[in-house]
Amino acid sequence: EIVKDHQKAQLFKETSRGQVNIESMVVAEGIGGMELDDGLMMFSRHDLERQKRALTNVASMEGGNMIVASLDNVLMGYIGIHYPSKQERWGKPGYPWLLELGAIEVARKMRREGLARNMLAVAFKDDHYEDKLVITTGYTWHWDLEETGLTKMEYRMIGTDLFGEFGFMEMATDESNIIMDSANLFLARVGSRVSSGRYQKFTQLLFENDWERIVRGL
Repeated sequence: EIVKDHQKAQLFKETSRGQVNIESMVVAEGIGGMELDDGLMMFSRHDLERQKRALTNVASMEGGNMIVASLDNVLMGYIGIHYPSKQERWGKPGYPWLLELGAIEVARKMRREGLARNMLAVAFKDDHYEDKLVITTGYTWHWDLEETGLTKMEYRMIGTDLFGEFGFMEMATDESNIIMDSANLFLARVGSRVSSGRYQKFTQLLFENDWERIVRGL
């Protein structure tokens, strides 16, 4: 059962390795006091100190939300939600209601225990996101295809199904990094109270090519 207090939520998940604590709104000091499991590798490229700095930075950001899965004070998984970079098209307008789920990762030894699904459940139990849009991208070069043994398209299907459980839907865009590989994903979660005006402003960001806008009726 999820226990929720304001914007912070917590869940205890029984796994084959013991009880994992999953909580949202983890502060930078909390992350700083944890050890990172060495199976967190897809974003850090085996530099765990750099990864820890990145996670504490997200926790310190305005609008930042770190959802962390830990076992005996060892960080086993995380989700980071924050405002998009001002250098990206999603962040340039500075919409306070447009956020990005920038990364999700589970340590190799803790995979297939349901941690990703449970971290997403904790994140989006929060009513805070119901009047906001949250986007997320899935790039093939961040996927651990070696460990899973899956093809890019098989991994892609798992991603769309998992995020789809929490209201994310795939959307088309001409953003260059996304269209670089046909297996890449761009998903958006439209909160239940998002106004049509906000949604229309968001759709205007999807295509920079005027011809694409005309073809798709945007």
